[in-house]
Amino acid sequence: MKETDPRFASLTGKVGLFFIAAVIGIIATVVFIGIERGLFTAKYKIYFTVDKGTGFFEGMPVKLSGFKIGKIDSLSLDEHAKVKVTLLISRKYGKWIREDSRAILTKEGFVGETVIDVTVGNQSKPVLKDDSAIKFEKTRGLEDIAEEVKPVLNEIRDIIGYVNDPKGDIKQTLANLKTLSAGLNATKESVDKLLKNADSNISGVSSDASKTLKNIDKTVSSMNEKINPVIDKLNRTMDNAEKTTANLKDAVEKAAPKIPPLLNKGEDTLSDTNEVMKSLKQTWPIRLFIERPKDSLIHGDSYE
Repeated sequence: MKETDPRFASLTGKVGLFFIAAVIGIIATVVFIGIERGLFTAKYKIYFTVDKGTGFFEGMPVKLSGFKIGKIDSLSLDEHAKVKVTLLISRKYGKWIREDSRAILTKEGFVGETVIDVTVGNQSKPVLKDDSAIKFEKTRGLEDIAEEVKPVLNEIRDIIGYVNDPKGDIKQTLANLKTLSAGLNATKESVDKLLKNADSNISGVSSDASKTLKNIDKTVSSMNEKINPVIDKLNRTMDNAEKTTANLKDAVEKAAPKIPPLLNKGEDTLSDTNEVMKSLKQTWPIRLFIERPKDSLIHGDSYE
């Protein structure tokens, strides 16, 4: 192959162009990724201190109102052996982070990502400057909840052990209840027998009572048959008596005006008769046959 082959005359230039294009593409990709991740955005640092660094790691997202504004830049120990957590925040979001803002370690959802949540501060408060401290607010985690629940679990364990103790009160009570239940079953059978006997006796008494009631009904019916005619006669007699009373009342009312003159005439006749009798008694010889009344002594009262 000759070096003056026309097919390879521009090969060097083409390779150079390809290399330059590749470098430009790599640079553009890096810049694009840097812009997406905020590598070229102005940032500043704030920090807070905690007793333990458990749950924190470098690169942990920092969010404000659910929007990512930075990350944990570093973890270090200070002179008091406390953990200093440094946050790297995009400066364009710093206007919402004030002196009263709080940094909270939380999870997005029950099993979501662990993040640092920064609260929005009061706009009347000053903005936190670079390398300023932000207050950290601890939230209850699973470990804290487990510590609170542990005494309750211990009590539940003790209760279960007490219940399962074969010589304990509960086991003994259950055994007594079992014995009592057996006795109650025997008592129930006896009560059932008594109820059956009572049912048979009640049935006999009920039949006798039914017969007695039937006899009473027959007796009452026969008495009604005998009494009804008598009552009818009494009703007719009362009607007749009422009519007779009415007639007597009318007769008395009609005769009432005639009674006084008749009484006057009767008195005159009686007076005339008395005078005639006196005259006859004094006439002889009739007076000889009339005995004179004997004098009789009036005895006094024995108490006088």
